[in-house]
Amino acid sequence: MLLSDLIKIIRVNKTYNFKKNKIFFSITSNSKFTNKNTIFIWNKNLNLKNEYLIEALRNKVPAIISNKYHKFANIAQFIVSNINLETDKLLKKIFNPPYKSIAVTGTNGKTSVVWYISKILTSINVENTTLGTLGYFNNGKKTKDTNLTTPACTELYKYGSRKNIRKNTFIFEASSHALDQNRLRNFPINIAAITNISSDHLDYHKTLKEYKNAKYKLFSKYLLENGIAVINSRIKNINKLIKILNIRKIKVIIFGEKNIFFKKNKKNLMLYINKKKYIIDKLNLSTDIELQNLECAIACCLALDIEEKKIVKVLHNIKNPPGRLQKFYYKKKNCKIIVDYAHTPEALKKVLLSLVSNNKKPVLLFGCGGDRDKGKRKKMAIIAKDHSSRVYITDDNPRNEDPTKIRKEILRYCTGGIEVPGRKKAIIKALKDLNKNETLIIAGKGHEKIQILKNRVINLNDAEIVKNTFKNEL
Repeated sequence: MLLSDLIKIIRVNKTYNFKKNKIFFSITSNSKFTNKNTIFIWNKNLNLKNEYLIEALRNKVPAIISNKYHKFANIAQFIVSNINLETDKLLKKIFNPPYKSIAVTGTNGKTSVVWYISKILTSINVENTTLGTLGYFNNGKKTKDTNLTTPACTELYKYGSRKNIRKNTFIFEASSHALDQNRLRNFPINIAAITNISSDHLDYHKTLKEYKNAKYKLFSKYLLENGIAVINSRIKNINKLIKILNIRKIKVIIFGEKNIFFKKNKKNLMLYINKKKYIIDKLNLSTDIELQNLECAIACCLALDIEEKKIVKVLHNIKNPPGRLQKFYYKKKNCKIIVDYAHTPEALKKVLLSLVSNNKKPVLLFGCGGDRDKGKRKKMAIIAKDHSSRVYITDDNPRNEDPTKIRKEILRYCTGGIEVPGRKKAIIKALKDLNKNETLIIAGKGHEKIQILKNRVINLNDAEIVKNTFKNEL
């Protein structure tokens, strides 16, 4: 597309420095993604720093679209009044929207649900792309790292669009920050799902009520009128959300009870779908956490009009994503080692309870992040003490806080905890201390490959430390 085509698509009030008719293929509101073929969107209402525009200029963008003229920028500038409206027009012209889109929100489980849906779709040859904490995937194969769980609308259109693929399903994680900041704007969402809600990100949202309201915006504001809502029946006071959906006349699929749920008996694992019963013989997932996330994924696939039997037939193909209940077996001592992202009180409690074996509590290693949601440290410390046989307290991402101070704060409520400064050192100690038939949970960082220490970022990968410590013994 040429710059001269812009005035045919969007309403431009005034043009500056338009001297050369350049080609562009994309637009973005993130300066990190700018290049010579991507127009930069600048919105003065977001109080952006000039350094972002300077970065875009350094990356040789062909033009900027803005609601403010920048005198210092000697580049083609297209000034508009309603920047969101005009950007949306342009996005729809440049990118083909996905055939179907699924947005998954919730405090815990978003990444696993997105992963499970993709595995089901890929197994039955349904074209799909996914976006979230783990990056961008095409039919289950990673193609790109991403810097936000849920990026801006411009990036959602870009990731959701696939050339020459007529029926692509786009599945993405919808974070509370993105929902509250209106990053999704008018991106079309056909299916919206919620896994659960518990206390998180209160450094940003301030109260649990505000946090919950941000999550519910996915259903009240962003889900299309003819869309489908997938709801976990286990969420406390969920009837409030269901009433909102009923007022909007949105179709609701409930998992956990009624529509889709797993039930264990002495002999088999049973899956109930709309009153039909299926015996599940082979499944790589076994804990309550995994099964609840799988219920959600199955419900989303049913919302895509995929046949029940097709879904059930491929469930044995599903394994967990990296850093989500990622399992290792230490054969020498018959021990299980679990690497998990559990970084909220509710997630930590669930993973600890789900891994009790023969009435024996698991061993736990964890820490708490710096600069964020300090109120959850006491809660996580008490949960660790109550539900673990032994606790190693170490560092998560201290960021700008003193890691010693964070550990001491946890120890105050987790008496008897073993303090080990340095996460790598702590993991190696916990592994070497394992007794026969124990389960060790390494919690908090999951798939993450770095650790943030003030102004330093170091390479650190929990799963790789486990592999390197035991090498050929796993």
